[in-house]
Amino acid sequence: MFFFVSGCSKKENVNTVSDNQPRFGGTLLYGKHGPPVTLDPAKVAETESSILTDNIFETLVRLQPGNVDVVPGLAKSWIIAVDGLSYTFNLQSGVRFHDGTPFDAKAVLYSLDRQKKGARRSADQFSNWINFNMDELIREVRAVNDSTVQFKLHRADATFLKILSMQFLAIVSPTAVEKYGADFEKHPVGTGAFMMSVSSDWNDLSLVANPNYWGERPYLDTIRFLSEPDPEKRIARLEQGEFHLIEPPPFDMLARVKRNEQIIQFKQPGANVSFLAMNMSKKPMSDIRVRKAVAYAINREKLVQAIYGSFGVPAKNPIPPGMLGYNDDLRPTPYNPAESERLLKEAGYKRNLKLKLWNVPLPREYMPHPEKAVEMIRSELEKVGIEIEVVTPPWETYIQDTYLGDYDLLIGGWIADIPDPDNFFYPLLSKTTVRQKGTGNSAFYDNDEMYRVLLKAKAATKTEERDQLYKNACQIFQRDVPWFTIAHTQIVIPRRREVMNFNPYASYTRNLKNVWVKS
Repeated sequence: MFFFVSGCSKKENVNTVSDNQPRFGGTLLYGKHGPPVTLDPAKVAETESSILTDNIFETLVRLQPGNVDVVPGLAKSWIIAVDGLSYTFNLQSGVRFHDGTPFDAKAVLYSLDRQKKGARRSADQFSNWINFNMDELIREVRAVNDSTVQFKLHRADATFLKILSMQFLAIVSPTAVEKYGADFEKHPVGTGAFMMSVSSDWNDLSLVANPNYWGERPYLDTIRFLSEPDPEKRIARLEQGEFHLIEPPPFDMLARVKRNEQIIQFKQPGANVSFLAMNMSKKPMSDIRVRKAVAYAINREKLVQAIYGSFGVPAKNPIPPGMLGYNDDLRPTPYNPAESERLLKEAGYKRNLKLKLWNVPLPREYMPHPEKAVEMIRSELEKVGIEIEVVTPPWETYIQDTYLGDYDLLIGGWIADIPDPDNFFYPLLSKTTVRQKGTGNSAFYDNDEMYRVLLKAKAATKTEERDQLYKNACQIFQRDVPWFTIAHTQIVIPRRREVMNFNPYASYTRNLKNVWVKS
């Protein structure tokens, strides 16, 4: 048996950024793109919701910001069987949910079982459980006693601990779920350092410090999340001190922020990708000649420079540079309109192909200017004789109804939940996520060879073996052209100088427990 245990860092050891001492109290004003869709962690699929739920709920393990090592959360230690098929977790003691009820092994089982059963009844409600194939991975979860939980797996999975750090596996209050039913998403009750304040306006939501938090007390008294969809106004309110920090604005607006000495830009490489997905489930995109024609028709370098400037790099893999399995030997499809026209003619289309393109309705970290991007893509495709009908659905429709496939092309992207290639390939390019509501497999990519490689990579325990398997997966991806890959971007989050110890992951999580505001 292998035993792993790691202690949490102490508040007195916090790196304070300058000589200022941490201070308790105060309110952090957080400017967001828009309101959350849901506050039930099991149903979260986008940034607007996850920013809040990451501070309300906790998971058995978590990722350490900076080095993203797996460290204790609601589990203080764990034992992994030699064969990798059994994980036994020892739970933290003295933990209570925000409603005062105790956290124990039964709560862990309840939180998982509601998704397992719920996904069978309604795939759209618990799409994360389906996207990550939890039924295929977990054979059994049992309470050894009140403070010990054991997971038994169908197969070894090198990513299992990291998967347990994902928000959809956060532990919820069984009492609150039973009390509120479907309205639990409006009355979230977890064990986190912050808890929901009563509010009917989701454009102005506040979290308050949990007075009975089991860990070290958070510095802030309140976090107020305010929606401001207009990036110009969001930046102006940051400059005026109405916001302490804001979600990333379009990259071309960052020069304005840089000139303000009261504002600092947090920067780090993002674990993300943007792409133009091609719906392979129906004609004409089921024909690889048409998919290649679309790829040849678009000038990737020109598009990336126009949309991202120096903050993005052209993508040739579905995973970002520096990640395990990144295949630097691959060469992306070059810009070649003549070859595009040749392939279209060969496929039977001579300036008579009409395609429907779904555009992402809101600016995202991976796509800051969706309107500009779609117009550039449409212009390029029209040059080779492809007529494009652009549809921009409401955000909830875009997230939930992709599985219906009512499009030929879709501008999309992905921000990793965990820093592992499996978190890109499995939800986005696995046959198991085809036609699942809320799925990320917007290309309807269904390939047995890819699936076998992904399963081998999940089971492999040696880093070198996993690296080669994912490089092989990148080759299969490039051969089959389910996407036209666009870019990988930096994370750039502007904040005022008085905001201290802000250190988010390279994903969409924003845990603010250790943040404080200088007076």
